[in-house]
Amino acid sequence: MKKVCKKWMWVYSFLCILGVCLLTACSELVDVDNDPTLPPDASRPIVHKIYPNDMAKNDSVAFNLARGVMLVVHPNASYQLSFDVDSTMPSPELQLFHTFPINGESGRVGYTKVRSLQPKIVGNRYVYSFVCEENKMSIWFTSLGVDGQYFPGRVKNISFTGTGSYSDSLTINLIAVGAIEKTLDGKNVEELASEMLRSFRKKYLGITIDTIHVRYAHEHPTLGNRYPQNKPWVAGVNSEDFFVSELTGWPEDGLRNALSIVLVHSIGENDIMGFSRLFSGILGAGKEGSVVIGENVRKSSGEMEHLSSKNIVMTAVHETGHFFGLRHTSATRRDLNQVVLLDDGSTFSVGDMSNVEDGLTDTPFCKYVLESGLYRQAEEQDVVRGDIYYLKRPNYLAKSAIYSCPDLENIMFPVTVEDDLDVSFTKQQMELVRSSLTIIPH
Repeated sequence: MKKVCKKWMWVYSFLCILGVCLLTACSELVDVDNDPTLPPDASRPIVHKIYPNDMAKNDSVAFNLARGVMLVVHPNASYQLSFDVDSTMPSPELQLFHTFPINGESGRVGYTKVRSLQPKIVGNRYVYSFVCEENKMSIWFTSLGVDGQYFPGRVKNISFTGTGSYSDSLTINLIAVGAIEKTLDGKNVEELASEMLRSFRKKYLGITIDTIHVRYAHEHPTLGNRYPQNKPWVAGVNSEDFFVSELTGWPEDGLRNALSIVLVHSIGENDIMGFSRLFSGILGAGKEGSVVIGENVRKSSGEMEHLSSKNIVMTAVHETGHFFGLRHTSATRRDLNQVVLLDDGSTFSVGDMSNVEDGLTDTPFCKYVLESGLYRQAEEQDVVRGDIYYLKRPNYLAKSAIYSCPDLENIMFPVTVEDDLDVSFTKQQMELVRSSLTIIPH
Protein backbone atom coordinates (compact mmCIF):
# COMPACT_ATOMS: atom_id res chain seq x y z
CA MET A 1 0.00 0.00 0.00
CA LYS A 2 1.22 3.44 -0.84
CA LYS A 3 2.58 5.42 2.11
CA VAL A 4 2.79 9.16 1.65
CA CYS A 5 3.47 12.20 3.76
CA LYS A 6 0.54 14.51 4.15
CA LYS A 7 1.87 17.21 1.89
CA TRP A 8 -0.79 19.57 3.15
CA MET A 9 0.54 22.61 4.86
CA TRP A 10 -0.77 25.59 6.70
CA VAL A 11 0.47 28.98 7.61
CA TYR A 12 0.92 29.19 11.36
CA SER A 13 1.34 32.96 11.57
CA PHE A 14 -1.25 35.55 10.68
CA LEU A 15 0.91 38.54 11.52
CA CYS A 16 -0.11 42.03 10.53
CA ILE A 17 2.38 43.06 7.90
CA LEU A 18 5.01 40.68 6.54
CA GLY A 19 5.07 38.68 9.74
CA VAL A 20 5.82 41.41 12.28
CA CYS A 21 4.21 44.66 13.42
CA LEU A 22 6.53 47.55 14.18
CA LEU A 23 4.72 50.26 16.09
CA THR A 24 4.73 53.89 15.14
CA ALA A 25 3.22 56.50 17.43
CA CYS A 26 0.84 58.78 15.58
CA SER A 27 -1.33 61.83 16.09
CA GLU A 28 -4.48 59.73 15.86
CA LEU A 29 -3.71 58.14 19.25
CA VAL A 30 -6.42 59.64 21.47
CA ASP A 31 -8.23 58.98 24.70
CA VAL A 32 -11.75 57.85 23.89
CA ASP A 33 -12.98 57.42 27.44
CA ASN A 34 -11.17 60.10 29.46
CA ASP A 35 -8.85 57.40 30.70
CA PRO A 36 -5.06 57.73 30.44
CA THR A 37 -3.77 55.81 27.45
CA LEU A 38 -1.18 53.08 27.96
CA PRO A 39 -0.10 52.27 24.39
CA PRO A 40 1.60 49.04 23.36
CA ASP A 41 5.32 49.09 24.06
CA ALA A 42 6.81 50.82 21.00
CA SER A 43 10.32 49.62 21.87
CA ARG A 44 9.47 46.08 20.75
CA PRO A 45 7.77 44.54 17.72
CA ILE A 46 4.44 42.83 18.22
CA VAL A 47 4.68 39.30 16.87
CA HIS A 48 2.30 37.18 18.95
CA LYS A 49 -1.39 36.87 18.20
CA ILE A 50 -4.39 34.92 19.38
CA TYR A 51 -7.40 33.69 17.42
CA PRO A 52 -10.93 33.48 18.79
CA ASN A 53 -11.77 30.09 20.30
CA ASP A 54 -8.24 28.74 19.82
CA MET A 55 -7.78 26.22 22.62
CA ALA A 56 -3.98 25.94 22.44
CA LYS A 57 -2.18 27.25 25.53
CA ASN A 58 -0.74 30.36 23.87
CA ASP A 59 1.72 30.96 26.69
CA SER A 60 3.67 33.45 24.58
CA VAL A 61 0.51 35.52 24.12
CA ALA A 62 -0.11 35.44 27.86
CA PHE A 63 3.47 36.49 28.65
CA ASN A 64 3.34 39.42 26.21
CA LEU A 65 -0.27 40.54 26.76
CA ALA A 66 0.63 43.53 28.94
CA ARG A 67 3.04 45.13 26.46
CA GLY A 68 1.13 44.20 23.33
CA VAL A 69 -0.20 41.23 21.39
CA MET A 70 -2.58 40.92 18.44
CA LEU A 71 -6.23 39.96 18.70
CA VAL A 72 -8.01 38.78 15.55
CA VAL A 73 -11.54 40.25 15.63
CA HIS A 74 -14.57 40.27 13.34
CA PRO A 75 -17.49 42.68 12.85
CA ASN A 76 -20.33 42.47 15.39
CA ALA A 77 -18.86 39.46 17.16
CA SER A 78 -18.84 39.38 20.98
CA TYR A 79 -15.57 38.50 22.68
CA GLN A 80 -14.23 37.56 26.09
CA LEU A 81 -10.55 37.67 27.01
CA SER A 82 -9.80 36.02 30.33
CA PHE A 83 -6.95 34.71 32.47
CA ASP A 84 -6.28 33.62 36.05
CA VAL A 85 -6.34 36.18 38.83
CA ASP A 86 -2.94 37.13 40.26
CA SER A 87 -3.88 37.69 43.90
CA THR A 88 -0.65 39.59 44.58
CA MET A 89 -1.60 42.41 42.20
CA PRO A 90 -4.47 44.90 41.75
CA SER A 91 -6.94 44.17 38.97
CA PRO A 92 -5.37 45.31 35.66
CA GLU A 93 -7.06 47.44 33.02
CA LEU A 94 -7.15 46.10 29.45
CA GLN A 95 -6.79 48.66 26.67
CA LEU A 96 -7.56 47.82 23.04
CA PHE A 97 -6.22 49.58 19.96
CA HIS A 98 -7.37 49.61 16.34
CA THR A 99 -4.44 49.25 13.92
CA PHE A 100 -3.90 50.68 10.46
CA PRO A 101 -1.02 50.64 7.94
CA ILE A 102 1.05 53.78 7.50
CA ASN A 103 1.45 54.82 3.89
CA GLY A 104 4.98 54.56 2.62
CA GLU A 105 6.28 52.77 5.72
CA SER A 106 6.36 49.06 5.01
CA GLY A 107 6.08 46.89 8.07
CA ARG A 108 4.89 49.71 10.34
CA VAL A 109 1.44 50.34 11.73
CA GLY A 110 -0.27 53.11 13.58
CA TYR A 111 -2.98 52.59 16.16
CA THR A 112 -5.89 54.37 17.78
CA LYS A 113 -7.41 53.52 21.10
CA VAL A 114 -10.70 51.67 20.96
CA ARG A 115 -11.58 51.38 24.64
CA SER A 116 -10.45 50.61 28.17
CA LEU A 117 -11.94 47.67 30.04
CA GLN A 118 -12.07 46.77 33.71
CA PRO A 119 -12.42 43.06 34.44
CA LYS A 120 -15.20 41.17 36.08
CA ILE A 121 -13.93 38.48 38.42
CA VAL A 122 -15.65 35.19 37.65
CA GLY A 123 -14.45 32.41 39.89
CA ASN A 124 -10.70 32.91 39.96
CA ARG A 125 -10.44 34.59 36.57
CA TYR A 126 -10.37 38.10 35.19
CA VAL A 127 -12.91 38.39 32.37
CA TYR A 128 -12.94 41.28 29.88
CA SER A 129 -15.97 41.43 27.56
CA PHE A 130 -16.39 43.54 24.44
CA VAL A 131 -18.06 43.71 21.03
CA CYS A 132 -16.11 44.37 17.83
CA GLU A 133 -17.51 47.35 15.93
CA GLU A 134 -15.19 47.13 12.91
CA ASN A 135 -16.62 46.77 9.40
CA LYS A 136 -14.23 43.96 8.44
CA MET A 137 -11.84 41.47 10.01
CA SER A 138 -9.22 43.46 11.90
CA ILE A 139 -6.19 43.19 14.11
CA TRP A 140 -6.37 44.90 17.50
CA PHE A 141 -3.43 45.49 19.80
CA THR A 142 -3.54 45.21 23.58
CA SER A 143 -1.96 46.71 26.64
CA LEU A 144 -2.55 45.69 30.23
CA GLY A 145 -1.80 48.10 33.02
CA VAL A 146 -2.14 49.26 36.60
CA ASP A 147 -1.89 52.99 37.43
CA GLY A 148 -0.49 53.83 34.01
CA GLN A 149 2.26 51.18 34.13
CA TYR A 150 2.43 47.84 32.36
CA PHE A 151 0.97 45.09 34.51
CA PRO A 152 3.87 43.37 36.30
CA GLY A 153 1.84 40.42 37.50
CA ARG A 154 1.50 36.96 36.02
CA VAL A 155 -0.92 36.29 33.16
CA LYS A 156 -1.70 32.57 33.14
CA ASN A 157 -4.12 30.27 31.33
CA ILE A 158 -5.25 32.86 28.82
CA SER A 159 -8.47 32.33 26.84
CA PHE A 160 -9.95 34.32 23.97
CA THR A 161 -13.46 33.32 22.93
CA GLY A 162 -15.81 34.76 20.36
CA THR A 163 -19.46 34.30 19.48
CA GLY A 164 -21.32 35.56 16.44
CA SER A 165 -24.72 35.49 14.80
CA TYR A 166 -23.78 34.66 11.22
CA SER A 167 -25.08 31.52 9.55
CA ASP A 168 -23.51 28.13 10.22
CA SER A 169 -24.05 27.20 6.57
CA LEU A 170 -21.38 27.40 3.92
CA THR A 171 -21.25 27.57 0.14
CA ILE A 172 -18.11 26.39 -1.68
CA ASN A 173 -16.82 27.79 -4.95
CA LEU A 174 -14.30 25.47 -6.61
CA ILE A 175 -12.24 27.63 -8.98
CA ALA A 176 -10.22 25.75 -11.61
CA VAL A 177 -7.23 27.76 -12.80
CA GLY A 178 -5.50 27.15 -16.12
CA ALA A 179 -5.15 23.76 -17.77
CA ILE A 180 -6.65 21.07 -15.53
CA GLU A 181 -6.38 17.37 -16.37
CA LYS A 182 -8.54 14.53 -15.20
CA THR A 183 -7.49 13.08 -11.83
CA LEU A 184 -5.42 9.93 -11.56
CA ASP A 185 -8.66 7.95 -11.31
CA GLY A 186 -10.14 9.71 -14.36
CA LYS A 187 -12.45 12.36 -12.87
CA ASN A 188 -12.93 15.74 -14.47
CA VAL A 189 -13.48 18.98 -12.54
CA GLU A 190 -17.26 18.60 -12.33
CA GLU A 191 -16.96 15.02 -11.09
CA LEU A 192 -14.26 16.07 -8.62
CA ALA A 193 -16.60 18.79 -7.31
CA SER A 194 -19.38 16.24 -6.74
CA GLU A 195 -17.02 14.01 -4.76
CA MET A 196 -15.80 17.04 -2.81
CA LEU A 197 -19.35 18.01 -1.85
CA ARG A 198 -20.11 14.48 -0.61
CA SER A 199 -16.91 14.39 1.46
CA PHE A 200 -17.40 17.83 2.97
CA ARG A 201 -20.94 16.94 3.99
CA LYS A 202 -19.76 13.66 5.47
CA LYS A 203 -16.79 15.09 7.37
CA TYR A 204 -18.08 18.51 8.44
CA LEU A 205 -20.92 17.34 10.68
CA GLY A 206 -22.59 20.15 12.61
CA ILE A 207 -22.49 22.76 9.85
CA THR A 208 -24.43 22.92 6.61
CA ILE A 209 -22.63 22.73 3.28
CA ASP A 210 -25.23 24.30 0.99
CA THR A 211 -23.72 23.42 -2.35
CA ILE A 212 -20.55 23.56 -4.39
CA HIS A 213 -20.22 25.65 -7.51
CA VAL A 214 -17.59 25.23 -10.20
CA ARG A 215 -16.08 28.22 -11.93
CA TYR A 216 -13.14 28.50 -14.33
CA ALA A 217 -10.60 31.28 -13.97
CA HIS A 218 -10.41 31.89 -17.73
CA GLU A 219 -14.14 32.69 -17.66
CA HIS A 220 -13.85 35.33 -14.93
CA PRO A 221 -15.74 38.40 -16.19
CA THR A 222 -12.84 40.84 -15.65
CA LEU A 223 -9.73 38.76 -14.97
CA GLY A 224 -10.19 35.85 -17.37
CA ASN A 225 -7.44 36.93 -19.79
CA ARG A 226 -4.84 36.52 -17.03
CA TYR A 227 -5.56 32.80 -16.71
CA PRO A 228 -5.32 31.11 -20.12
CA GLN A 229 -7.17 27.82 -20.27
CA ASN A 230 -4.31 25.97 -21.96
CA LYS A 231 -1.56 26.98 -19.51
CA PRO A 232 -0.85 24.82 -16.42
CA TRP A 233 -1.00 27.17 -13.42
CA VAL A 234 1.67 26.68 -10.75
CA ALA A 235 0.86 28.53 -7.53
CA GLY A 236 3.74 30.76 -6.50
CA VAL A 237 5.43 30.49 -9.90
CA ASN A 238 2.94 31.91 -12.38
CA SER A 239 2.26 34.70 -9.90
CA GLU A 240 3.78 35.80 -6.61
CA ASP A 241 0.46 35.32 -4.87
CA PHE A 242 0.29 31.67 -3.90
CA PHE A 243 -3.35 32.12 -2.91
CA VAL A 244 -4.49 33.61 -6.25
CA SER A 245 -6.43 36.00 -4.03
CA GLU A 246 -7.93 38.09 -6.82
CA LEU A 247 -10.19 35.18 -7.77
CA THR A 248 -11.85 35.10 -4.34
CA GLY A 249 -15.18 36.85 -3.92
CA TRP A 250 -16.30 35.72 -7.37
CA PRO A 251 -18.46 38.56 -8.76
CA GLU A 252 -21.71 36.67 -8.97
CA ASP A 253 -24.73 36.50 -6.69
CA GLY A 254 -24.45 33.54 -4.35
CA LEU A 255 -20.68 33.25 -4.79
CA ARG A 256 -19.37 36.54 -3.38
CA ASN A 257 -19.16 35.15 0.15
CA ALA A 258 -18.40 31.53 -0.65
CA LEU A 259 -15.39 29.57 0.55
CA SER A 260 -12.99 29.79 -2.39
CA ILE A 261 -11.13 26.54 -3.07
CA VAL A 262 -8.65 27.18 -5.87
CA LEU A 263 -7.58 24.15 -7.92
CA VAL A 264 -4.25 24.58 -9.72
CA HIS A 265 -1.94 22.30 -11.65
CA SER A 266 0.59 22.21 -8.79
CA ILE A 267 2.31 24.17 -6.04
CA GLY A 268 5.70 25.74 -6.73
CA GLU A 269 7.35 24.01 -3.77
CA ASN A 270 8.31 20.38 -3.27
CA ASP A 271 5.90 18.02 -1.56
CA ILE A 272 2.97 20.38 -1.15
CA MET A 273 -0.53 19.35 -2.08
CA GLY A 274 -2.24 22.45 -0.70
CA PHE A 275 -2.18 25.25 1.82
CA SER A 276 -4.29 27.72 3.77
CA ARG A 277 -3.92 30.37 6.41
CA LEU A 278 -4.66 29.20 9.93
CA PHE A 279 -7.97 30.87 10.74
CA SER A 280 -8.06 32.83 7.53
CA GLY A 281 -11.23 34.51 8.68
CA ILE A 282 -12.32 35.67 5.20
CA LEU A 283 -15.26 34.36 3.24
CA GLY A 284 -15.38 36.29 0.00
CA ALA A 285 -12.87 38.68 -1.51
CA GLY A 286 -9.69 39.25 0.44
CA LYS A 287 -5.96 38.73 0.44
CA GLU A 288 -4.99 35.12 1.21
CA GLY A 289 -8.66 34.23 1.68
CA SER A 290 -8.58 30.96 -0.24
CA VAL A 291 -7.75 27.31 0.18
CA VAL A 292 -5.36 26.26 -2.60
CA ILE A 293 -4.98 22.66 -3.77
CA GLY A 294 -2.98 21.05 -6.56
CA GLU A 295 -3.93 18.25 -8.91
CA ASN A 296 -0.24 17.31 -9.02
CA VAL A 297 2.49 17.39 -6.42
CA ARG A 298 6.11 18.27 -7.19
CA LYS A 299 8.37 15.63 -5.66
CA SER A 300 11.82 16.31 -4.24
CA SER A 301 13.30 14.58 -7.28
CA GLY A 302 11.67 17.20 -9.49
CA GLU A 303 9.15 14.74 -10.91
CA MET A 304 5.42 15.37 -10.83
CA GLU A 305 3.06 12.94 -9.11
CA HIS A 306 -0.49 12.99 -10.45
CA LEU A 307 -3.04 12.74 -7.64
CA SER A 308 -6.25 10.78 -7.21
CA SER A 309 -9.56 12.50 -6.60
CA LYS A 310 -9.53 11.24 -3.00
CA ASN A 311 -6.12 12.80 -2.30
CA ILE A 312 -7.24 16.11 -3.78
CA VAL A 313 -10.54 16.12 -1.93
CA MET A 314 -9.02 15.20 1.44
CA THR A 315 -6.39 17.90 0.95
CA ALA A 316 -9.26 20.38 0.60
CA VAL A 317 -11.00 18.97 3.70
CA HIS A 318 -7.79 19.20 5.77
CA GLU A 319 -6.85 22.69 4.62
CA THR A 320 -10.37 23.97 5.18
CA GLY A 321 -9.97 22.81 8.78
CA HIS A 322 -6.96 25.13 9.08
CA PHE A 323 -8.96 27.89 7.36
CA PHE A 324 -11.51 27.75 10.18
CA GLY A 325 -8.95 27.59 12.98
CA LEU A 326 -7.98 23.95 13.49
CA ARG A 327 -4.36 23.26 14.32
CA HIS A 328 -2.58 20.00 13.66
CA THR A 329 -3.47 17.51 16.38
CA SER A 330 0.27 16.94 16.87
CA ALA A 331 2.56 19.85 16.10
CA THR A 332 5.50 19.44 13.76
CA ARG A 333 8.78 21.29 14.02
CA ARG A 334 7.64 23.27 11.04
CA ASP A 335 4.63 24.46 13.04
CA LEU A 336 6.72 25.65 15.98
CA ASN A 337 10.19 26.66 14.78
CA GLN A 338 9.63 30.03 13.19
CA VAL A 339 11.83 33.07 12.87
CA VAL A 340 10.88 36.70 12.27
CA LEU A 341 13.10 38.96 10.18
CA LEU A 342 13.32 42.55 11.43
CA ASP A 343 14.05 45.68 9.41
CA ASP A 344 17.63 45.80 10.70
CA GLY A 345 18.31 42.28 9.42
CA SER A 346 18.24 40.61 12.83
CA THR A 347 16.03 37.63 13.54
CA PHE A 348 14.37 36.03 16.52
CA SER A 349 12.17 33.01 17.14
CA VAL A 350 8.42 33.39 17.65
CA GLY A 351 7.59 29.72 18.01
CA ASP A 352 5.52 28.80 21.06
CA MET A 353 6.31 25.36 22.43
CA SER A 354 3.20 25.52 24.62
CA ASN A 355 1.21 25.03 21.40
CA VAL A 356 2.67 21.63 20.67
CA GLU A 357 -0.88 20.36 21.31
CA ASP A 358 -4.06 21.88 19.90
CA GLY A 359 -5.62 22.23 23.37
CA LEU A 360 -8.67 20.09 22.59
CA THR A 361 -9.34 17.30 25.07
CA ASP A 362 -10.80 14.88 22.53
CA THR A 363 -7.87 14.96 20.07
CA PRO A 364 -5.03 12.70 21.20
CA PHE A 365 -1.45 13.92 20.86
CA CYS A 366 1.55 12.07 19.44
CA LYS A 367 4.91 13.22 20.78
CA TYR A 368 6.70 11.12 18.16
CA VAL A 369 5.82 13.62 15.44
CA LEU A 370 7.89 16.32 17.12
CA GLU A 371 10.63 14.11 18.56
CA SER A 372 11.25 12.31 15.29
CA GLY A 373 12.32 15.48 13.51
CA LEU A 374 9.66 15.09 10.83
CA TYR A 375 9.04 18.30 8.93
CA ARG A 376 12.10 20.26 9.95
CA GLN A 377 12.11 23.84 8.87
CA ALA A 378 14.11 24.14 5.67
CA GLU A 379 17.16 26.39 5.91
CA GLU A 380 16.09 28.44 2.93
CA GLN A 381 12.63 28.94 4.47
CA ASP A 382 13.61 29.88 8.02
CA VAL A 383 12.22 33.41 7.93
CA VAL A 384 8.58 34.28 8.43
CA ARG A 385 7.60 36.21 5.31
CA GLY A 386 4.33 36.91 3.57
CA ASP A 387 4.39 33.47 1.94
CA ILE A 388 3.59 29.93 3.06
CA TYR A 389 5.38 27.15 4.88
CA TYR A 390 5.46 23.57 3.81
CA LEU A 391 6.01 20.18 5.39
CA LYS A 392 8.90 18.12 4.03
CA ARG A 393 8.17 14.55 3.08
CA PRO A 394 9.98 11.86 5.08
CA ASN A 395 10.96 8.73 3.16
CA TYR A 396 11.05 6.26 5.99
CA LEU A 397 7.44 5.89 7.11
CA ALA A 398 7.04 2.25 6.15
CA LYS A 399 8.25 0.93 9.52
CA SER A 400 7.84 4.16 11.44
CA ALA A 401 6.46 4.53 14.95
CA ILE A 402 4.03 6.93 13.33
CA TYR A 403 1.63 3.97 13.11
CA SER A 404 1.26 3.98 16.88
CA CYS A 405 0.14 7.62 17.05
CA PRO A 406 -3.30 7.80 18.69
CA ASP A 407 -4.42 10.68 16.46
CA LEU A 408 -3.53 8.86 13.25
CA GLU A 409 -7.14 8.77 12.07
CA ASN A 410 -7.89 12.44 12.71
CA ILE A 411 -8.21 14.68 9.66
CA MET A 412 -5.85 17.23 11.22
CA PHE A 413 -3.03 14.73 11.86
CA PRO A 414 -0.04 16.04 9.86
CA VAL A 415 0.96 12.78 8.18
CA THR A 416 -0.93 10.45 5.85
CA VAL A 417 0.22 6.84 6.16
CA GLU A 418 -2.72 4.90 4.76
CA ASP A 419 -4.77 5.72 1.71
CA ASP A 420 -7.86 3.98 3.04
CA LEU A 421 -8.08 5.35 6.58
CA ASP A 422 -11.56 6.69 7.30
CA VAL A 423 -10.32 9.89 8.96
CA SER A 424 -12.68 12.22 10.79
CA PHE A 425 -13.01 15.31 12.98
CA THR A 426 -13.84 15.13 16.69
CA LYS A 427 -16.81 16.80 18.38
CA GLN A 428 -14.65 19.62 19.78
CA GLN A 429 -13.00 20.24 16.43
CA MET A 430 -16.39 20.64 14.81
CA GLU A 431 -17.54 22.95 17.61
CA LEU A 432 -14.53 25.14 16.90
CA VAL A 433 -15.20 25.14 13.15
CA ARG A 434 -18.83 26.09 13.75
CA SER A 435 -17.93 28.89 16.16
CA SER A 436 -15.44 30.26 13.62
CA LEU A 437 -18.01 30.12 10.83
CA THR A 438 -20.59 32.05 12.86
CA ILE A 439 -18.25 34.97 13.61
CA ILE A 440 -17.05 35.36 10.00
CA PRO A 441 -19.32 37.63 7.90
CA HIS A 442 -20.93 35.74 5.04
